[in-house]
Amino acid sequence: MIEDQYRLEYLHSISGGDIDFVNDMLQTFVANVPKELLKIRLLVEKKDWDSVGAESHRFASNLVFLELESLREVAIEIENISTAQRKTEKIPDLLKRLEEGCSNVIEALKSDFPLVICI
Repeated sequence: MIEDQYRLEYLHSISGGDIDFVNDMLQTFVANVPKELLKIRLLVEKKDWDSVGAESHRFASNLVFLELESLREVAIEIENISTAQRKTEKIPDLLKRLEEGCSNVIEALKSDFPLVICI
């Protein structure tokens, strides 16, 4: 099972105590992650492996801010498989794990920060 519990320590450390920055980052994560995952899914359906690799690489950086290392590792695995274009049949299952994990994080963020995240 993938650990999809977010942590805010890193985000707080780079915010310099700016709570508005933290709130903005949380809102951005909740708003953008589903769109970015959909983009990756569409590229997977097209079997555009070079683009899947590039988008997965970019996506992985979204997960650093909330210290979602297990999910980041899945994104990196998708990137590596796509780039090598070997065993690409594993990508749909990996992407599903990534989507489910991110969905769980988004729901937790919405629950934990209802006044900040009104999406």
